[in-house]
Amino acid sequence: MSVYLLFLRKELHDIRRNGQLLGIHLVIPLVFVAVMVGFAAFSTAILRTDANDPVILALVRQATSAPDLATLPQDIALTAFTMRALLAFFLLMPVVLSSTLAAYSIVGEKQQRTLEPVLATPISDREFLLGKMLASLIPPLALTWIAGLIAAVGVGAVTWSRWQLLLVPDRYWFVALGVLAPVLGTASVLATMRMSARATDPQAAVQTSALFFVPGFVLMVSVVGKVLMQSVIAGLVGALLLGMLDVWLFRNNVRKFARVEILTRWR
Repeated sequence: MSVYLLFLRKELHDIRRNGQLLGIHLVIPLVFVAVMVGFAAFSTAILRTDANDPVILALVRQATSAPDLATLPQDIALTAFTMRALLAFFLLMPVVLSSTLAAYSIVGEKQQRTLEPVLATPISDREFLLGKMLASLIPPLALTWIAGLIAAVGVGAVTWSRWQLLLVPDRYWFVALGVLAPVLGTASVLATMRMSARATDPQAAVQTSALFFVPGFVLMVSVVGKVLMQSVIAGLVGALLLGMLDVWLFRNNVRKFARVEILTRWR
């Protein structure tokens, strides 16, 4: 366990020292929380002023067609449905933030000349990769949960003061933040770590991740989000499939981790 804590402490130190990483980790959660609380605060006014807008009409139709929202007034149903849809933010957050950390995870160690001493120890490839995975995943996941809690409190305060209802958190929130966010973040980390092990420059690793991996995972988030919108059971099934993907990615990373080649190629 001490090995994994050392990896985590180093990752947190790198975030604090890197202004770009720190900015991303602070700005993205704040923006997502502000969007959710802002929509909850102004949803009634939006419905009143833009009642004939095609987009608003389409959202209202979708909201009132949901079985658990059909009996609610339009403004409450629209707010609840939109909060549910905006959960995609909290699925996207660990993907974006963790992939940025994972892109630095191995190649950054090489640039700082701290990789060779670590790999020269008796630590196994599995322990090394698991430690780097957890170090890249835990800070973004913690931020996601904190942002989700702040958003739930903010949205809950708005809806309680207006309708004496707590629309969030509901079962969709718990599935999204508690189950789907971790497995999506893990998949993002494992895929990006594989690329980081092959890269020779941290900036190139981050750029490659942004160009190839993040868009693919954004598409995956949109698909998973739509599945979750249909039912909680469908979301849990999707999480199970993603969990199986995570296991395969981790085993594949361990199997293809060329320890000796990495040490000799980058000298």
